[in-house]
Amino acid sequence: MPEQHAESHNYLSDTEPAQIPSASEKIFIRLSFWQTILSVVGIFIAVLALYAALTESEAIRKQTSAAVWPFIQISIADYDFGQDASFTLTFTNTGVGPALIRAVKVEVDGKPMRDWAQVVTYLGGTFDENVGRNTISNRVLSPGRKIDLLSVAEPALARKFQAAVGNPQTAITFCYCSIFDDCWLADSRSQVLDPEPVDACPDFQHETFAN
Repeated sequence: MPEQHAESHNYLSDTEPAQIPSASEKIFIRLSFWQTILSVVGIFIAVLALYAALTESEAIRKQTSAAVWPFIQISIADYDFGQDASFTLTFTNTGVGPALIRAVKVEVDGKPMRDWAQVVTYLGGTFDENVGRNTISNRVLSPGRKIDLLSVAEPALARKFQAAVGNPQTAITFCYCSIFDDCWLADSRSQVLDPEPVDACPDFQHETFAN
């Protein structure tokens, strides 16, 4: 048999020798590392500063909004002394800021009314000098301001109003806003101290009360 010769290969000679970084390259690597660390720290501090600024801004806005917070209350003053009776419906801004009344809806026995003349007629009365009324829609009520929305001096009609407000289907729904356009929707049938915050006042359309 022919003689076979084992061939040996030096694989180490086929690879590139490992290069050791020079001193300047080592310094550059260290600088790059610390620059990266400082950049990350800087970004973190910037995020914290932005969060603090946003939080402070929101706190200031809430504090400012509270300083001009309006609050509208409905009150009724009536009496019946036999031969004499009266009925007065009042809006009062008991808050600390002006209130813009933007929408009002009045329902009597569940039926939407257009104005006080229609309410008086529906209750069987006469809309004359014995009925006093004030406009409230799209009106600004300053803090502490009180407006008699309706006053009835005729005894028979006053008693009809007194009976009507005792009906759960009789209600006044109204929406008002602060000078910062924070708005609340209130209903005479709900809790006096519980108006509902809303993004914007609703449009009652054909049911809007034009007082």
